[in-house]
Amino acid sequence: MKKTRLVIDYDYDFALLGITSSVKFYKLAWSVNQALQISLIRISDYELPLKDETRQFGCYVFEKDDPQIWLFRNRSLENDKHYLAPEISHFDYILKIPGNSQSFAKKEILKDLREIKCIEYIGAIDLDALKSKTNFLD
Repeated sequence: MKKTRLVIDYDYDFALLGITSSVKFYKLAWSVNQALQISLIRISDYELPLKDETRQFGCYVFEKDDPQIWLFRNRSLENDKHYLAPEISHFDYILKIPGNSQSFAKKEILKDLREIKCIEYIGAIDLDALKSKTNFLD
């Protein structure tokens, strides 16, 4: 009997920025709000099913009509060795910005966020090299 495989091709129409910072999550969200003049709001934790159980990750979101900006905590709230993106565990937080929005350009956001004093390092993440990019799909 011939087997048929289902191949799903997702649309990754977003960009990811990795942030290294030693401040608390709410303090970083407040600093990002001030720098970008937006209003990130804490929502219910982002749940990700892993091998043996579901892990929760802190999440802030800014929604205004079409564009959405997400700020994720890369380490799970249980404070264990589970990461939202294990390949880039050196980043403490991950910012997801839409790729199709004219009002939020990645270069402008990077420039504004580099001026925040509590951010030690920020850099763009290559989605093609990221194995766990499906974790960031809505």
